[in-house]
Amino acid sequence: MKKLCFATLLLFGLTAHAETVGDTLVIKNAEKVTIETLDTVQHISIRGARDNAGFRYDQRIAYKDTTAVRRSYSKLKDFNKIRLSKKGKKNYWESSLHLCLGLNAMTGVNDDVYSDANWSFKVWPSIEIGVAVTADWCPFGFKNKWSLGLGVDWRNYRMSKDTYIDKDNNARLYLEPYVDEQTERRTSLNVFSVQVPLLYTHTFDADERWSVTLGAIVNFNTTAYAFRKYTAFGEDFEVERHDIGVRPVTLDFMVAVDAPYLPMLYFKYSPTTLFKSGRGPKMHQLSFGIGF
Repeated sequence: MKKLCFATLLLFGLTAHAETVGDTLVIKNAEKVTIETLDTVQHISIRGARDNAGFRYDQRIAYKDTTAVRRSYSKLKDFNKIRLSKKGKKNYWESSLHLCLGLNAMTGVNDDVYSDANWSFKVWPSIEIGVAVTADWCPFGFKNKWSLGLGVDWRNYRMSKDTYIDKDNNARLYLEPYVDEQTERRTSLNVFSVQVPLLYTHTFDADERWSVTLGAIVNFNTTAYAFRKYTAFGEDFEVERHDIGVRPVTLDFMVAVDAPYLPMLYFKYSPTTLFKSGRGPKMHQLSFGIGF
């Protein structure tokens, strides 16, 4: 808060006079003027005027502080944004929070060693959950945005209940069938990643309702394991297989569409295989869902 106080003005012992000229209020020989300025409001207080020692004048003026960094909620889609610099027609920065919720699938098993195995994955309930923060640069205005960010992502791939993933003596993955005594089966492949998104967004209208996002996401796969759960002879068992040969770094290509009255719809495909060569089948990750 900035506070500016003008000293009392006493001129020739005269007191009190205020007059209105058009839309302008003229106060002559004010005794005390105080101007108090906050971030978004200014308070003007005047005490005493010529020919009227009891004169009082107070006014509060609200205004926009264009230099302040704050959230803007004028539209629902602005809820996740923070201005990092003064917004102008060109060249400004903002930060955005992103949340994605989707489904997963695997495409293509084109390895002769694994082609006969039933590496089948169910789209439901194979779930992806991700969150990221991006710094967004708009060098030519809001219609063109380049984003760089950091996030985390968890993908769960649910498999058939007939088989589970295991490793042989050479650390190669293979599918092993459940025995009849093993019931209430659940088999999944889980991958946790730290992500670096590199994105470009083009907005088509002035209200920022229609936009398309294209780009790539670099995944640093920090954790991956095969999981199975089953019941046998009245007891529940859970088994995790780690060190399953997932590549430490994979890449996703992403396209997303934002439209009025709908959440963002996204689609991701990985041109890189999930497993290292000789460790598992040559499968590619596929994800799609909604984002906020």
